Amino acid sequence: MVPFLFTRQLTLIMSNKINRIFTLGEVVFDIMFKKGQPVAAKPGGSMLNSSISLGRSGMPVSFTGTCGNDQAGRLISGFLKENKVDTSYLHHQNSQSIIALAFLDNDNNATYSFYKGQEPPEEPPLPSPGQLDVVLFGSFFSISGPTAVIAMKLRDYAVKNGALVIYDPNFRDSHLAELNTVKSRIEENISSAGIVRGSDEDFGVIFGTGSAEETWNLPCFSSCNALIYTRSSLGVDLITKGFSKHYDVPSITPVSTIGAGDSFNAGIIAAMYDNNITGAEIAKCTEAQWDIIIRRGIEFSSEVCMSYDNYISDS
Repeated sequence: MVPFLFTRQLTLIMSNKINRIFTLGEVVFDIMFKKGQPVAAKPGGSMLNSSISLGRSGMPVSFTGTCGNDQAGRLISGFLKENKVDTSYLHHQNSQSIIALAFLDNDNNATYSFYKGQEPPEEPPLPSPGQLDVVLFGSFFSISGPTAVIAMKLRDYAVKNGALVIYDPNFRDSHLAELNTVKSRIEENISSAGIVRGSDEDFGVIFGTGSAEETWNLPCFSSCNALIYTRSSLGVDLITKGFSKHYDVPSITPVSTIGAGDSFNAGIIAAMYDNNITGAEIAKCTEAQWDIIIRRGIEFSSEVCMSYDNYISDS
């Protein structure tokens, strides 16, 4: 018989790990064009991309969102399941799925045209994240229209129950005309998050800031434990309440940058999971631990840039 004391210690050790990862976001079917010709078609959406990279890494991940009850929606649902992503919180509604046309420029960065169904997305069943869980959300889904209300519900429940909230604003200048309407929601999401990961482009468009330090000093970051500020080929800047650090990234010639930031997000969560770093421990992470977390994000992001996939390889 195992002594009680040993059993209790074993339970404490085993519980010091992320339990489940919940992602929430839009569901689209991406068709990519290069020089006017279609080159690939993939299930997409920022948080869906992150989910696939997490599922392919063997992480316990659930995706929350809404897609159409059509051929594209069924393809997307099947793709999630094939990649070991739980679809218990994926809702199929009787409308067309969103189609996104992604046009790659000479540097393989994308601009988008979206073709949406006439009906707004219905609310999917929402999970109940707890203290050892992670909630990843962001993009325009989290700040505009009825989907912002869905995101707020899950965000607030996660905060109330002590889950780690990771927020990626993923805001582009194509939405600049709507910035005044949604900026307060972006600030609310940042102030609720334990970790914020965004690009220099995101924060430049939203706040007019030009550096990680300038962004970190905004009032909405006062409760945040870490800002991960990505600058494409110029590297990654990390700022925590204890220290700041810059990380270089490898020099690559990208095939497509679609999904690079999304898989960076997956990489940092995968590193936390593998190294038993829970949300409660983020505030006291050492520099060595952050080195592991950021390096995994860079590895995932770099890999995605080398193909037309929006996620890391399944091999």
